[in-house]
Amino acid sequence: MPVAYYAWFDPPEDQMAEERVKRKLAAVLSADVVGYSRLMGQDETGTLSALKKHRTSVIDPQISEYDGRVVKLMGDGTLAEFASVVDAVQSAIEIQRELTALNAEIRKDRRFEYRIGIHLGDVIPDGDDIYGDGVNVAARLEKLAEPGGICVSGTVRDAIGNKLPVRFKDKGEHLVKNIENPVRTFHVLDENVAPTGKLTDSSPRARLAAQLRGKPSLAIKPFENLSAESDQEQFADALSNGIIVALTRLPHFVLVGDESPSLHRSREMSIEQLGQKFDVQYVLKGNLRKLGSRVRINTELVEVATGQYIWAESYDRDLSDLNELFAIQDEITEEIVTALNVKLLAGDAARLVRNAFQNPTALQSYYNGELLLWNSRNKLELREAQNLIEEAIRLEPESSPAYATAALAYWIEALSGQDSASSRALHRAVELAQESIRLGDVTGYPHLVLAQVHLSKREFDEACHEAELAVTARPSCPAAYSLKASVLVYLGRPNEAIEHAQYALRLTPVHPPMHSAILASAYYGSQRYEEAIEAAKTAIELDESRVDPYLF
Repeated sequence: MPVAYYAWFDPPEDQMAEERVKRKLAAVLSADVVGYSRLMGQDETGTLSALKKHRTSVIDPQISEYDGRVVKLMGDGTLAEFASVVDAVQSAIEIQRELTALNAEIRKDRRFEYRIGIHLGDVIPDGDDIYGDGVNVAARLEKLAEPGGICVSGTVRDAIGNKLPVRFKDKGEHLVKNIENPVRTFHVLDENVAPTGKLTDSSPRARLAAQLRGKPSLAIKPFENLSAESDQEQFADALSNGIIVALTRLPHFVLVGDESPSLHRSREMSIEQLGQKFDVQYVLKGNLRKLGSRVRINTELVEVATGQYIWAESYDRDLSDLNELFAIQDEITEEIVTALNVKLLAGDAARLVRNAFQNPTALQSYYNGELLLWNSRNKLELREAQNLIEEAIRLEPESSPAYATAALAYWIEALSGQDSASSRALHRAVELAQESIRLGDVTGYPHLVLAQVHLSKREFDEACHEAELAVTARPSCPAAYSLKASVLVYLGRPNEAIEHAQYALRLTPVHPPMHSAILASAYYGSQRYEEAIEAAKTAIELDESRVDPYLF
C-alpha cells in the first residue's frame, strides 16, 4: 500500500490533536460603544445605567429576534453568533435603527453610538464560548466601522448577495492585527438611518417594535342597536365605521380591525375572543337606544387582560341634526385617546373630515355615500354611492374628503373589470385623487389610488412613493401595507415586502384573501417556498375563485 495510506492511519500526535479540534461556520457579530471611556469619565453611574438599558431593550432582543446568541459581554462590548449571515446583518441593521431613535432624544455629547463588525468564518466552540479567526476578524471589522455604522467582510458580502434590500460600499482590503491575509471590507448602507442622523425608518418591523415597547393596541366591537327600529342598525354601523376611520389615521396607537363584510366576524365575538383573536390590549364596545327623536349611546373601553372598564361614557343626542353623529364620533375618539394616555401629533386629526364641510346638505350626502360605499354589495349600490359623494362635491366643491372618498369609490369600480367603463372609472379616480391632494387631503385615500395606478403602469418607483405616503397617512390601514408590499415585490425587494404583508395581517386578523395572496407572492420572491405555499393555501380557503394564489 502507498505510504500516504499508512500515514493517514498513523499521523503524528500533534496532527491528531489538531484534527480533533471541532470547528463550525458561524456569522460573528462584534459591537462596541464609541467613546465609552469619555462617557464613563463624564458620568459613571449614568453611563452604566444607559449601557444596561441599551443591552436589555435593544441589543439582546434584536439578537434574539433574529435567532442569534449572545456569546459574552466584554465591558461595553458584545459578541454574538448567528447560524445565518442574513440574520446577523438584519439584526445589526435593526440595532442601529433603534439606537438612532433613542439618540434622537439625547444631547449629542451623551449619546451611545455603536460600531458593529460582522464576519462569516470558522470558529472553535468551547462550552458557551467561541474562539478563532472568525471571532478575531469580526472584532477588527468593528474597529473599522463608522460610529452608528456596520462594517462586514467580503465573505459576508458574498453570502448576502441580493437577499437583503441594502447596499454595500466597498472600502477595499485592510491588513488587520493578528490576521495574516488582508480582509476585504464593506460598509452597509442602510438608507433609513444615517450613522449620526435621525431615524427615518417606517418599516412594519419598526412600527410593531414600537407597539411592543408600550404602544397601546385597540379593537372596536361594532356598536349594538338596542332599539326596536331596524333602521337604527345602519346608524350603529355608521357610528362604528366613523370611529374606525378617524382612529386609522392616528399614529400613536395600533388599531386592529375586521375586514369581514359588515364587520360580522367581530360582531359575533365576545370581548375575550376579540382580544385573543386580534391580539390587542383594549376593546371599545357600545350600544345605542332610540327614544323618540333622541338617541342614547353608551360606550365602554375594556382592558382585555383584566376585564376592567378603563373608561365609560353615555351620550344623549337629538337625531334631527345629522351633524350630531360626527360630534359623537369626535367626542368618543378624543376620550379613547385620553384614556389610553396617547399624545396626538395633531389634536384636530379626528375632526378634519367633518370640519371640511360647511354645507349640512353636502355633509349628509357625503355621509350617506360613504356609508353605502363601505356596505355596497353590487355595482348598482356602488354607483349610487358614487352619485351621493359626487353630489357632496357639487354642493361643497372645496371639501377634500369628498374628492378623496369619491376617488376610492371609482377606483373600486375600476378594479372590478377591464371594459371601457372600468377605464373611465380609473380616469375619474385619478382626477379626483389629484384634486383632493391639491385641496389638502386628510384621508390618505388618494395615495392608495395613485399607487395602484402607477403599479398598473409598471411605474414602480412612483408607485412605491405613493404607497409610502399612504402608509404614513393611514398608519393602521392594512390595505396601505399590502399595496406597499405588492410594489416592493415588483421592485425586487421581497424581504421588505414580507414585513409589510405580515403587518397588514397583524392589523386585520379577519381579512380578505388579498392580504394572504400578497404575502404568498412576497415569500415566493424570497425563495421561501414552503411559507409561500401556506400563505397561498390560506388565500384559496378564503376565496377559491382568486387566481393568483393557485399560481404561487
